[in-house]
Amino acid sequence: MKLILSRKGFDSSFGGCASPIFEDGSFVSLPIPEKSARMSFSDVGGNRRIEAVVEDLTEARKKPLKANDHVHLDPDLRIESRPRKPGWRPLFGQADAAQRHLDNHGVEVGDTFLFFGWFRRVENRDGGFRFKPGAPDIHMFFGWLEIGAIWRLWKDRLRIPNWASEHPHANADYPRNTIYVAAGSGTTYNGGTFHSYSDQLVLTEPGKSRSRWQLPKWFYPAVGKAALSYHGNVARWSLSENCADLQSVARGQEFVLDGNDYPEAVEWAKRLIAENG
Repeated sequence: MKLILSRKGFDSSFGGCASPIFEDGSFVSLPIPEKSARMSFSDVGGNRRIEAVVEDLTEARKKPLKANDHVHLDPDLRIESRPRKPGWRPLFGQADAAQRHLDNHGVEVGDTFLFFGWFRRVENRDGGFRFKPGAPDIHMFFGWLEIGAIWRLWKDRLRIPNWASEHPHANADYPRNTIYVAAGSGTTYNGGTFHSYSDQLVLTEPGKSRSRWQLPKWFYPAVGKAALSYHGNVARWSLSENCADLQSVARGQEFVLDGNDYPEAVEWAKRLIAENG
């Protein structure tokens, strides 16, 4: 099995701020704005409506985001985000250079995406949300998807099922346009979001910038084995007594680790999902 650490949600270029961790410990990855998309922030439902959160947290920007701004809902992991058609299951789309990277690393059915993003704690003051003063910016896992099928729309003639027709990659003309479908059957599927903050989900080393990660020690690049993709430079890594510390790259979306070289990754990912999903 390959494990893919996949960077998604608001960032400094798209959205311009962190996604929120709320005072009760719940959190939501904010989907990035996209002018050509068919749905808006106000169309994305769930246990907590995100349009007001987006407006509050981007209010200080030169061009704050509004509830009716269009949005790229991907990965689409929560059944409650939209009115769903029978047969729905979680989906993730990728394209262009990032998809080529996944293809080059042989990502296939049975592999697992762990999605992470930029998060920060918020508080509700005077009826609106704001980032909590002094709260750190962190990278944190927010969801997962075990691949049950791969739709390579850029080269295969496929009829998109009705339940998947709203996905932003379903009717797009992106280079190497591909959709990953969660494994499972019926209403049981292997994909979704984590529901509450846990230190176990945090990648960032305490007290460091969000791109400085603290990982299990076995992540450290082994001699003769492929490192986490984009992170083959050993100078980015250091070892402490119980951890491997990594200065993660600023660019790139998909970081692939081969479970054949690092068999500990399989049980680590399963435990992370079981204890937080």
